[in-house]
Formats: sequence, C-alpha cells, structure tokens
Amino acid sequence: MNLWSQQNVPNTHFFRRINLSYRKIFWITLFLFLCVVTFFLLSLSGSSIAQEGTSVSGRLIDTVGNPISDVTMYIRSYKGPNYENSQGSDDSVRTKTDSKGRFAFSDIHHKALKFDIQGSSKTGFEITVLSVEFGEIALYPFRGRNWSPVNFALDPGTKMENVIITANIRKRPKIRTRVVYANGTPLASTKIYAYRETKPFVGNGKAYGQLIEETNAEGYFVEYFSAIDQPQFYITLAVEHQGLYAKATPFILEEQVDLVLMLNGNPGSQTKPILEHSERFSALKVYLEPPPVWVVNPENGHAYKRTRTQTIKNAIAQASTEGAYLVAINDEAEEKWLSQVFGNERFWIGLSDVEEEGKWKWHSGEPVNYTNWGTYDQEGGNSDAKDYVMTGHFDWGWKTYEDSYEAGSPQNRSPYFGRTILEKVTIPLKN
Repeated sequence: MNLWSQQNVPNTHFFRRINLSYRKIFWITLFLFLCVVTFFLLSLSGSSIAQEGTSVSGRLIDTVGNPISDVTMYIRSYKGPNYENSQGSDDSVRTKTDSKGRFAFSDIHHKALKFDIQGSSKTGFEITVLSVEFGEIALYPFRGRNWSPVNFALDPGTKMENVIITANIRKRPKIRTRVVYANGTPLASTKIYAYRETKPFVGNGKAYGQLIEETNAEGYFVEYFSAIDQPQFYITLAVEHQGLYAKATPFILEEQVDLVLMLNGNPGSQTKPILEHSERFSALKVYLEPPPVWVVNPENGHAYKRTRTQTIKNAIAQASTEGAYLVAINDEAEEKWLSQVFGNERFWIGLSDVEEEGKWKWHSGEPVNYTNWGTYDQEGGNSDAKDYVMTGHFDWGWKTYEDSYEAGSPQNRSPYFGRTILEKVTIPLKN
C-alpha cells in the first residue's frame, strides 16, 4: 500500500463528514422556510375566506311596517368622517329589495361599513332611513337632506341576519308636461329646453332651473320635486324647441300638476336663426317674465313698475314715454317694500350727480334724504364719469355707473340685470 494513500484516508472521511453536515443544515433550513411560507399563505387564505363570508340580510319597511320594494341599497367601506367617496374608486356592494322588502348583501370585503339607500331609486318617491335594528341594538343615521347613512363595523365572517331597516317614504310631487305644436301635434321623442322659476310664498328669493328634457312618444316629460318643498312655491315653466316657445301661467305645485304647453308655431315656421346652448336659457328667462304692471304702494299712494332697459339712457327714455320718473327711494321702508314686490335684484334708480359732480339729485326733483351706498365704496365708488346709480341687490347697497354701462350686455356677462323701476304719483287707469 502506498504510504501517501494511507496517510490521506482519515482526511477523506473527515471531509465527507463535513459535507454531510452541510447537507443536513440545508435541508433543515429549506423545510423551515417552506413551513413559514405555508403558514403565511394559509393565514391569508383563511382571512380571505372569512372576509368573503361576511353577509347582511333583512327587510326594509316603512313606519307602519309595510315592505318597501324596488329600492337600491348599498354598503361601502367607511374610511372616516373626513373622507369622501369621490376620493377613490367605488367599492360598494349593492342590492335591491324584493316585493316583500327583503334584501341580502354578500361578499362584503370591508370591516368598517357605511350603509345607506339610494333614495331616488324608486321612481316618484323620496326615501330616507330612520333606523337600523340589529336584534336589540338600534342605530340611527346622520340625517342629510336626501341621504341618511349609518356607520358600523362587522368582524370578518359575520353573518348578520334579520336586520330591520325602517325608512320614511313619501310620494314626490311632480309636474307632467305635454308639449304640442300650434296645430296640436305632439312634440314626440325629441330634446327640448325648459326654464323653470320657483318663487316662495314668503320672502323675495327665487330659484331657477335650467333643464334639457326628452319628451316621450306622446310629447310628455316629467319633473319630480323634493317632498319637503311642496307646496311652498309658485312655479312658472317655459319651454323652447327650434326657436318656438310656450309657457305656463304661474301655479302652485301640490301632489301633481298636468300641463299642456302649445308652442307658438309649427314645424318649419321659425325664420330666425337657432340660438346657441347658453343663449337659449337667457331667451327663455326673458320670455318667461310677465309683462310689467303698475303696483301701488299703500304707504304713499305712488305707483311703481319694473321695466327692462339695458342703459340708463334707455331707462330715462322709457320713463318719459310712461309719464313717470326713475324711482326715488326716500327711506329704508320704501326700499324694503320695493325689494319685496320686485325682487332682490339690481335696478336703475333715479339718483344722479350728472348736473354737478358730487351733488346728488333724484330724477323726480325730490330732495335726497336717504341713501344706501355699498359698504366698501364711498358713494358707490363715484367718479367724474360715474354719474348714475343702480341698486346692488338692495342688501348689497347702491353703486355708481357710467352712462355707457349696459346692464345685461355680453361684456358684463350677466343677462339678468337690465331692469329699471319707474315711479309716478298718479295711479294709472287699468286697461
């Protein structure tokens, strides 16, 4: 035997033992790693299964226990009071109540939840949640005008059954309008422009609605209103199609109003060019406004009338034609009466210093005993060129303008301010 070979035998066994030890360590480490990964995956799977199993079911009823059918309900994640749904994607789970008011949510992926109903999903009704009962626990919503969310949390895997949701359901008032041509033919299945004005019984505020409606095959379109508004307003409605107009006389909206509006022409009878989109609503507002009439103030016996004039020169010419003068406001009570009768808008009035700068006179010749200049402008920002006065929606105070100023012109981007109040001492005879 080779001596060198004999000397290396023990060394060979030694290295074999070392290699075997490394292999054991490797396999043990790999086994432990796989155990950790498997445990992690199983925990995720178990959490996902539990989360997918979260469900809520029950019934939607009114205040006397009757079921409310065909109402869309939703549950979405609740991310706190300062978070808006518009900040992220819609993660809601939705369902609809059946004929017995029953609903069921499944596959809810959130722990903190926001629940509500889509109050307008049941056509012609307004619905708001009053309470949500989970057995002996009742939750009450944070109430808004048309929404009533309830926030709560459920542990993953919860199956919440027999939830009773009580809601207030009210029939919404509506206006059902049929539009026909002058020959009686309905304006069928087409787009029309509508302008609606609502004025409250009390006060001088107004609300305006600019609408683009689609008529059905018989020429009808329907507008629904909030149930809480009825019957607080006088309503006037005007429509336009291809340069033809029609309007309704003012009415009070109660449960339902049916209108028939006859356009002032037939198809193809319009000769003027069709207005642009925004111009149509401005034209409808002008068309809707009733012709001016004289109104007598019982405190002083004077008669007043609102007219539409763009410039102060037009206003003075109109007053001369009417045998009147631009209104002279002599005290706060008179100004308040004018705002109540004619609305809280901007009007040319008869105050001017055109004859002598800084010396104000009324168009009627009456002495100036009362003014109401705007808070931030002494004498309405008067200058050598600004010699005439308009009210600033009354509550905002008066302001001076140049004689070239055109109220309602395209330059000032406001088509509604071209008005004047005329005044005369003698009461006009009725036509």
